[in-house]
Amino acid sequence: MIQISSPSNPNFRKAMRLHESRGRKQQDRIIVFGANEIRRAVASKIEIDQAWVAEQRNSETEALIESFEQSQVPIFEVEEELFSKLCFGQRIEDMVLVAKRPSTELNGCKFSSNSLVVVLESIEKPGNVGAVFRSAVAAGVDVIILADPLTDIFHPNSIRSSLGSVFLVDVFAGTSEQVKKALVDSGVPIYAARVDSSVNYTRANFKRSAAVVLGNEHKGLSEVWRGDDVESVHIPMNDEVDSLNVAMSATLLAYEARRQRSIEE
Repeated sequence: MIQISSPSNPNFRKAMRLHESRGRKQQDRIIVFGANEIRRAVASKIEIDQAWVAEQRNSETEALIESFEQSQVPIFEVEEELFSKLCFGQRIEDMVLVAKRPSTELNGCKFSSNSLVVVLESIEKPGNVGAVFRSAVAAGVDVIILADPLTDIFHPNSIRSSLGSVFLVDVFAGTSEQVKKALVDSGVPIYAARVDSSVNYTRANFKRSAAVVLGNEHKGLSEVWRGDDVESVHIPMNDEVDSLNVAMSATLLAYEARRQRSIEE
């Protein structure tokens, strides 16, 4: 274990840069905060590069330290003031991980005859992305794809709002055209959530493979998600409200799929 007491330490400065999208992209690394998030990241077998720990630690963290030492993962111990700078926002616990960024290349995506897929097009807020992951994983979604993403899948706020669920599901990214082609070529029926659709979402057939597509918080879905190979569906609501939060919409659609799949043929 290496003790670090200066904010000018090169390793500390590199870790601090992972708070920003540019730093994560340059280093091809992500930073993980929080007990649940770290637990799920470790369980997912992502490649851990470094562990940063506070001077005061709980027994679970000590057990992780022992495991990392056996795997020869560098461990840095820093005093409380320095550790608090490394943590994201006001959430200060006793361990922070630096890990290699998981691959999200779309060509690695494979669909089965029963795959339930959620596609998020041009979502801007990392908190919304994380909330979708949390609900989708709870509902049993198999794959999540970000089409034309406007935020980093592994933004610290995405990881935090998902409680680490981003590490529990297959995740990919690509352009909207690439994502649509991958679904069509694989024979996965596509259901696009649109406020102007006349088809209630409960009429969609989610009993076999299916993809639900949700759009940008302000603009909705692009024209890519229209055509004979896409069926539009809507979530009914009172006239006073014209839309739902994207995470709420994803939750309703994913749990409708779970409901349908739980009904015996």
